[in-house]
Order: sequence, then structure tokens, then C-alpha cells
Amino acid sequence: MSQKPVSKMARDIEERYYQIKLALKSLFDQHLTGRIREGNSHQWHFLCHQSGDMPTLYAVNASAYIYDMTNPQLNEMLNLMQAILDEHLLAGGQNEFWASGYVDLELQRGTFEAFTNLARQSDYYAQQTTLAQLLSRPAYQNQVAAAALATYSDWKGISDAARNDLASVVIDAVARGVNPIETAQVVSKRLDVSMDKAKTMAQTEQVGALRKAQRNEIDWSRDRLGINTAVLWMSALKPTTRPWHASRHGKTYTTEEVEQFYAERGNRYNCYCSNIPVLLDDDGQIVNQGIVDKLAAEREAWKPESKKASRE
Repeated sequence: MSQKPVSKMARDIEERYYQIKLALKSLFDQHLTGRIREGNSHQWHFLCHQSGDMPTLYAVNASAYIYDMTNPQLNEMLNLMQAILDEHLLAGGQNEFWASGYVDLELQRGTFEAFTNLARQSDYYAQQTTLAQLLSRPAYQNQVAAAALATYSDWKGISDAARNDLASVVIDAVARGVNPIETAQVVSKRLDVSMDKAKTMAQTEQVGALRKAQRNEIDWSRDRLGINTAVLWMSALKPTTRPWHASRHGKTYTTEEVEQFYAERGNRYNCYCSNIPVLLDDDGQIVNQGIVDKLAAEREAWKPESKKASRE
């Protein structure tokens, strides 16, 4: 089973950026005023990424407009731009941050999936706890709190980066005399870049929360109940799967090994692998040998496709 980004959050992000564009348009209509310059203009070029594609060189007319704007007025507009970004991207603040709800759902889902998997494999585990008890444990509540802080910090970085990028565009456009319409178009394209980054980060946060909850339950069952558990790696085995992700398909790892893997080489980004809790025998092998053989065959069958891989 592959883990995919939650589309509801992606739609939420798209709506937030749409509202940012509307608010910025209104802001620019009020503040980016002036008059057309008489005489020849020249082109202003800038690079812009579009939805992960290679950078595209865009050109707009410069030296074609004179803005009626003092430095204090420009600074005021830039501060208002930051306020608009924060209003939509950091809504709710640290205590009731909008994105934390999506991450919390993945933490719950990860705990539920780990509980279900382990309860099916071990009668002893099923007798020792309930899902409600797991969700009420202090360790789980601490995990929720830590995830909320990390999520807010990530989105603060997105908002700050967007502010710096857009401020650079606007300051340069005003200085070069790019007309307001084309300035707004450049800002819109740069917001699209920010939105793509935000979606990637959101997917990473959600799937990361799900995996973390599963690993925590594996650790709990081993440390508190003495059950010999491990992580079964399930790769998505897509044409774009990174070979070093696919090579782990059907193999077992400790939670520490999995955490180390995701801390390296950008492995946690754009990854759709699943980490399934499994019960091991006294020899450290998966009890169900049939699933081991099946996954090994899938891993071998994927190998010819690995030549096409670029990223997972």
C-alpha cells in the first residue's frame, strides 16, 4: 500500500494561495500607482520555475513606468504584503494553527494502523491495550505537541521565504519601471513557485507524521511489552522510485535505521514508501514467510524500471 498526499490539504493550500493573490491584487491596485513613461523601454528578464519543471526565462517591459511612491510608502506596502501572507499561511497562530489539524489526523491514522497490524499479529498485544488508551498516553500527546511546533515552524519558513522573494520582485520592478500589470503577473508566478514548495512540504509533514506514529508504536510494543517487532519496508515501486528506496522493499529494519534513512539525502521528500509494523520470530525473521517471498519477487521485478528512476 503506498502513502499519498492528502488531497484535501492540497486543495486547502491552493485556496489559501488564491486568496493571497486576490488580496495582493487589491493591495497593488491601491499602492502601485503612477504614470506611463514616454520613450523606449527595454526588457527585464527573470527565471521562474513552474510546477517543478525546468526554469523558464520570462521577459517584461522595463523603463516603461514611473511610480508615485516614496521609500516609506514602499516599505509600508511590503509590510502589508507580509501581513497578507501570514494571515493566510499562518492562520490560527501557534496555538490553533490550521495545518496542525491535518498532521494530527495522520498521527491518529498512523497509530490506528500500527495498532490494527500488531493486534492481528499478536494476541498478547491485543489484550494489553486499546486504541483509546494509546491515543491518551502522555507520550502520544507529547508527539502531537512536538508535531504542531515543527509544522508551524515549517510554514513560518514558507511565509518568510515568500515575503523575501516577492519583496525582491516588487522592489526591482519599481526601480526598473515595470508597469503594475506585469509586476502583478510576475508576483503571481512567484506565488505559484511558493505554492508548489508548500505542497511538497505538506506531503512530507503528513506522511512523516504517519510513519512516526507507526514507529512509536513499534518501539512501545517492544520496550513495554517485550514483543519482537520491526519495520517492514514497502516501496511504492513507481517508475520514478529512487533505486535505493526500491531496494528496501520487503526488508525489515529497526525504527532507528528508518529514522536515520529519512535524515539523509533528502529521502523524506517525495517519498511514498510505507513502513508497516511486523512481528518477528526468535530468529529475527518475519513470521509470515509467504509475504517475504512475494515482496522479494516484486522487488526483483521492478529492477528493469529503475533505469528510468529520477525521484520517488
